Amino acid sequence: MGSVCENSKIKNNKRNIGLEWLRIVSMLMIILLHSIDHSGLYESLLPGTALYYVEEFMYAAVQVCVNCFVLISGYFLVTSKFKLKKLGQLWVEVVFYALVIRLVMIVLGQADFSVSSLLSCFAPVITGRYWFITIYFGMYLLSPFYNIAIKAMNKNQHKALLVVLFVLFSVLISIHPSLKGMNSGNGWGLAWFTVLYFTAAYFRMYYTPCKESSLKYLAVFLACPTLMLIALFISQLLNIGLVNSIVNNFWRYDSVFAYIASVSLLLVFLNTNFRSDRKISKFAVYMSSATLGVYLIHAHADICINKWWQAIGMTSNLDTWWFVFYQIFVVLAIFFVCAVIDLIRQQLFKLLHINNLVDKLFDKIERAFVKIWSKI
Repeated sequence: MGSVCENSKIKNNKRNIGLEWLRIVSMLMIILLHSIDHSGLYESLLPGTALYYVEEFMYAAVQVCVNCFVLISGYFLVTSKFKLKKLGQLWVEVVFYALVIRLVMIVLGQADFSVSSLLSCFAPVITGRYWFITIYFGMYLLSPFYNIAIKAMNKNQHKALLVVLFVLFSVLISIHPSLKGMNSGNGWGLAWFTVLYFTAAYFRMYYTPCKESSLKYLAVFLACPTLMLIALFISQLLNIGLVNSIVNNFWRYDSVFAYIASVSLLLVFLNTNFRSDRKISKFAVYMSSATLGVYLIHAHADICINKWWQAIGMTSNLDTWWFVFYQIFVVLAIFFVCAVIDLIRQQLFKLLHINNLVDKLFDKIERAFVKIWSKI
């Protein structure tokens, strides 16, 4: 797993531009995934058609989207100090979008008024309003303990741990859906996020990026959805129930193919040398700051539903040659519109000093907790 590259090493800048690009690419993948499985498009596809296989390939490729976000988090958190105010800032942003969007939809007559639903917007973590945020909160709270374990291990021990985790939480579930005892969350749970955290930590601790490796890992990334598509084609030809259930199980975040593809894509961006002084790199840093906002807006329970996807034509014109191009255009449009909204939100928070207020409040809470805990 370590790098054997001795020449053309990429310097570890304070801000890794490659990972900022990966944030953006991952969010585009999330939107693309939602355009397929939240819109009714997947159910509308006719098996055996060219569009069916194109969509299946894209659907296979974007299974890495959430994994990559978690890998990025683990890559940075393993060398970071736990700060309660980080969770505070995240909580405030999530509440802002959960509440504002719900109120807007109520005013527009697109959602029913309910006191309980409005109150749930203030507790988005425990209510699971955004499943990713709920699991991320748990992972962040556990990150200091993860880091203690990681720093207590040497390289070989860490590598051995990854092999065990890979077998228990990915290989077994990829053999057959019934072998899910070690990971019943379908890649949506804290157990899988923990696997990804330890994976990213290994590369942060022991891997040296080098630009010659980018194409190699890109080839591995593309090979994964290609093999998934071939397996799907063969399973449909054989039409054997057991084979079909095994192959269908590949389309999940914790499958072997999704895991390998996710790590490969991480390494593609780690091994690509993006100069931080270029305008395009500054653009990436600027836009990547809005990726969480893009997720919170477009994945809101009142927005990411069949009704609105179909309203923008996501299940229309499926028999045209240009549908996939239109789909990609919609994905890009959603990303940039939501990004602009979040960039405005960031300026509003800055103007009202909201982040500063949140930082002060949660710093006081953290100090008080530490003081009380020390006396127990």
